[in-house]
Amino acid sequence: MKKIFTVLGFIWAAICLLIVLTMFPGLDSFSKQMAKLPFMKINPSLSGGDVAKTIEYESYTVNIHKPVFAALIGESSRGFVQVEWIWKDSIPVPVYDSVDFNMDLTTDFIIEIDPLNDTIKIVSLQNNVGEIEASARTGNGWIARIGLINEAKLE
Repeated sequence: MKKIFTVLGFIWAAICLLIVLTMFPGLDSFSKQMAKLPFMKINPSLSGGDVAKTIEYESYTVNIHKPVFAALIGESSRGFVQVEWIWKDSIPVPVYDSVDFNMDLTTDFIIEIDPLNDTIKIVSLQNNVGEIEASARTGNGWIARIGLINEAKLE
């Protein structure tokens, strides 16, 4: 009986080895096909969330993303909103924008970007808006993540 299980184990290992060796060259295309499936999405903590609103100005465009309160289960008490400025010309212009991230028709914060000196400043107008958590200049624009407090978690 022991010999039968040993032989079956070796046969199973050989079959698995053959399957792995035959599938290995196709793993790259398989992973690309898996990534195209509709339920595969990039975590909002990495991507900044979906774009909620786009505002077009004469010299630049502003993309305001949906607020992200990512947690393992449910929502976190702290999160962020990502705002992205894209200049239409190669010469960056200074920006002074009032942002309403939750679309309640009241300004939540004011951002001032000076691309010549690589500085960004925020004036918070609501209690749930925090400081700038991260900001970076991109090839033709600027991205900033502004910290938020989840008011639904405070209640």
